[in-house]
Amino acid sequence: MMTPKDRRDLKKTSKRLMWFLIAVFIFDAFICFLLIKYADMHPAVNGLIIICITGLLYLLFLAICAKIDKKKQERIAKSGKKDPFSKN
Repeated sequence: MMTPKDRRDLKKTSKRLMWFLIAVFIFDAFICFLLIKYADMHPAVNGLIIICITGLLYLLFLAICAKIDKKKQERIAKSGKKDPFSKN
């Protein structure tokens, strides 16, 4: 059974991932168009480049999200306020 905190974290994570996927899909489509139209690149090489770019962007996305979450936890701990929905 999921606790309310786990459910909120899952919802927040999935919402962040959805926005990331939308942005990356648009960016990848643009890069793919440029590589096929102007560079006359083979589709297999184009796909490999797109996969590498997406992987690097995802790692950057994870690092940024981790840093945001860490700063948020520090700010909450510093303010002394506790989560009103937690049992502690």
